[in-house]
Amino acid sequence: MLKAITPLGRAASWFCVIVLGVLSLLPADDIVRTDMGGHVEHVLAYATTALLLIMFHQSLAPMQVFASLSAYAACLEYLQRFSPGRTPSLVDLAFSLTGTAVGLCVFVVGRRAFTSQRPFMRFTRGS
Repeated sequence: MLKAITPLGRAASWFCVIVLGVLSLLPADDIVRTDMGGHVEHVLAYATTALLLIMFHQSLAPMQVFASLSAYAACLEYLQRFSPGRTPSLVDLAFSLTGTAVGLCVFVVGRRAFTSQRPFMRFTRGS
């Protein structure tokens, strides 16, 4: 079944990468915001993108995805200086990197929980 959804998942992951770029570089007057706040939006957007990339591109290691999305986020933050009404922010970059790390952690923990023969959490009695 995973083979059937892999092409769709790959397309979705690259769609997320493109949407990150477009939304990051829109002029300030054209930005669409939610009620969650910009920092939460950064975390969710990058976590989702990182999770989709690592899930559907098995040839990529988590650190490759982290490094690539980190560089991409940094470039997008820098390029915001050329968008009307936008300014780059190290705080926004930090939230983007946090989102990337969260997405990768969700994948790593989830993979371990669902593929391990042993229990994910083992509780033992102390002696």
